[in-house]
Amino acid sequence: MSTSSFLADLWQRGVVLRLSDDRSRILVRRNQVNPELRARLAQQKPEIIKLLGFVDEYRALIRNAFAIMVQSEAAQSGLNVFADDQARLTDELGATFTQTIRDGEARQWIRETGLCPVCGEDQRCDTCEGMDDE
Repeated sequence: MSTSSFLADLWQRGVVLRLSDDRSRILVRRNQVNPELRARLAQQKPEIIKLLGFVDEYRALIRNAFAIMVQSEAAQSGLNVFADDQARLTDELGATFTQTIRDGEARQWIRETGLCPVCGEDQRCDTCEGMDDE
């Protein structure tokens, strides 16, 4: 399993890793780490730190796209820059991990705004209805 797939699996199980402020350590809740996981994190630490460096950037990118999409159709021209950044970060993080992050951000967006990040409506499209199941 690639490091990116490993991180996606952790995120899907609710184990979200973060970087320390100095970006040299991996932060995770103690109750979410068993000896096997701790060993794998230590073994893959350089690659995990590299990928986690892109996570906050990707999360911000996704949330900005959601904001653009729900504001107006005219604002969607700004999504060209988003598409380029998303492609770059997907290359760095891997498709599975970026999808996991995107889905998590979409659920958080719906909780915070009550609006679907795709259609901008009050949970009336297939995307927002699918988020209710999770």
